[in-house]
Amino acid sequence: MDSSNRIVGRVKRPVALVAMAWAAVSLAGVTAAIATPQSGGISRNELAVGKVTDKIDIQRSDPSDFHIQNLILDPGANSGWHTHPGPEYSVVKAGEVVLQRSPACDPITVTAGQGFFNPGGMPHIAHNDSSAPAELYVTYTVPAGATNLRLDADQQCGGK
Repeated sequence: MDSSNRIVGRVKRPVALVAMAWAAVSLAGVTAAIATPQSGGISRNELAVGKVTDKIDIQRSDPSDFHIQNLILDPGANSGWHTHPGPEYSVVKAGEVVLQRSPACDPITVTAGQGFFNPGGMPHIAHNDSSAPAELYVTYTVPAGATNLRLDADQQCGGK
């Protein structure tokens, strides 16, 4: 066999394998996904964006209600120690808040463009120690039908 026949033989094998693979995929009914563009009048209004560095672990098997709230903390205001019946995800839109979570209790300043996650049942407090209002978008995932999203908690961390 001369060298030109060896090259043709090497080229034929991969081409044949690709052709067989394509035929198998086609016979199995698998097709490439094709993106579809949106149609009609659609608009989006992004309310806030925040980077969250907290570990987020959520597992829900029962029906849940999803609540989104706009929260304003005036200068000097605080939320009081409390918990929620499900996870809370918050984004600071403007200003800043100081967040404390039990049991660690370390104060964490969260500024505009940042967010945080609190698991359900975790005692925490948020306070605005600045001279300007703080605006947050807060989202809760709670058991379906829950009517009380904020549950008072005993004072933690020996302070505020």
